[in-house]
Amino acid sequence: MKKAKNGELKKEKELKLLYEIIQTISYNLDLKEVLSRIVKIVSSVTKADSCFLYLIDGENLILRASLNPKPLEIGNIKMKVGEGITGWVAEKQKTVTIAKEAYKDKRFKFFNSLPEDKFEGILSVPIIYRDKVLGVINVQHSKPRKYSETEVVLFELIAKVTGGAIDNASLFSEKEALKEALETRKLIERAKGILMKDLNIPEEEAHKLLHKKSMDKRLSLKEIANAIIISSDFKK
Repeated sequence: MKKAKNGELKKEKELKLLYEIIQTISYNLDLKEVLSRIVKIVSSVTKADSCFLYLIDGENLILRASLNPKPLEIGNIKMKVGEGITGWVAEKQKTVTIAKEAYKDKRFKFFNSLPEDKFEGILSVPIIYRDKVLGVINVQHSKPRKYSETEVVLFELIAKVTGGAIDNASLFSEKEALKEALETRKLIERAKGILMKDLNIPEEEAHKLLHKKSMDKRLSLKEIANAIIISSDFKK
């Protein structure tokens, strides 16, 4: 009876945790923040010494978030799909658990710059959303660590929720990037029009002048265009 009650409490705790994860990340549309929160939540659940989150970009898996701050590695550490344990997980869409001496596994890829290369235990799970692999989450332990079936199932559920959150944030990021590009284009066109009128020059020459100013001042085209527009408004 006591064992059954403990089982119910454990299940209730897991459901509460999943609900918390959904509430925490599913409605956040900032991709960087989503990835950061996922890493923290996963690390907390598994009491990990390290947690890496890789996203697929073309044929590569690129490190996008880490439990331990690694500004030089984020965005720079990458591997091919199928390379290393992480790449194997992405390619096969299967979870890998290694209780000890993970670095001796023939699939293991060393980066040398990472202390995690010497960690013992690893739990690597694919992030899948709508039958598409978006990336991989790895948790690592510095000492040998056996991962229970319950932990693995819970981790895989977290990865599924994570997939939806990443997809939502990615779509939002793409829309914001498109919106920003359209706004920049409008500003540049307006600035070109001002230069053409004020300097009595053709469009191509106005375009070249904008680019030259951008390079000379080491400012973006948007910043140069804004400056021209503001200056023109003051003259009115």
